[in-house]
Amino acid sequence: MELEITENNSNPLLDRQEVKIVVKHDSDATPKRNQVIKSLSEQLKAKKELIIIDHLKNKYGKTETQGYAKVYANKDAMNLIETKPSLDRHKNIGEAPKKEKVAEAAPEETNEEEVSEEDNKEEATEEEGEVETNEED
Repeated sequence: MELEITENNSNPLLDRQEVKIVVKHDSDATPKRNQVIKSLSEQLKAKKELIIIDHLKNKYGKTETQGYAKVYANKDAMNLIETKPSLDRHKNIGEAPKKEKVAEAAPEETNEEEVSEEDNKEEATEEEGEVETNEED
């Protein structure tokens, strides 16, 4: 993944930098938001928590993604200007994806399968019992 900054404007009124980027990803899939933020923070030497990705768009079949990001000078300015959904979208950028929910859901599924297998065994023995009683008559 290669990140190129095509335009970098300073906006002192909103206390931020507005950056247009192009991400080239020849052999990779479209980059995730946290990957772009990491690359951008390294290039601009800014904190990851102060970067908001507005959008990342690519055209079908292209290996280029164009995006727009805002790099704030401080957290107060960011919280004052950005909307709640935008802030929520960037809340867990530094963390690894949560696999706990998947791990919790997996045992529940196996329990249901075990219960259904036990039910099937009980039903089968009941049917066999009925068959045996019919044979005795």
